[in-house]
Amino acid sequence: MKKAIIVEDNLLIAVVYRHYLEKMNYKIIKEVTTGEMAIEVLSTEKVDIIIMDIMLNGIIDGIDAMVEIRKQTNCPVIFASGNSDSLNMSRASEVSNSIFLIKPVTEDDFTNAVYKMTGTTKPA
Repeated sequence: MKKAIIVEDNLLIAVVYRHYLEKMNYKIIKEVTTGEMAIEVLSTEKVDIIIMDIMLNGIIDGIDAMVEIRKQTNCPVIFASGNSDSLNMSRASEVSNSIFLIKPVTEDDFTNAVYKMTGTTKPA
């Protein structure tokens, strides 16, 4: 079974992402609300996809967390944010193996992004 981590400080949105991923047969290894917690979890856990909000609780945002995480893994990441200003989009685009989705994210956009980033095909 493929594994995922959800980094999202809005509980309702995290539940929605969990639902989408579970429908795709992903095991959610952890849901965390800060970039610092994501870095800590991913220092020991291996996942197939990272779902990362940009504006998070804590000291660092999702982009800075991914810069740190990239020192350990090139795991695909889907950035999701309601803040689609050019600065954040530009910063996110500099993170390798990533895609940016603007909230609210539809189920189709989410699942298509997961399939694209993981190199898998959508079931017929």
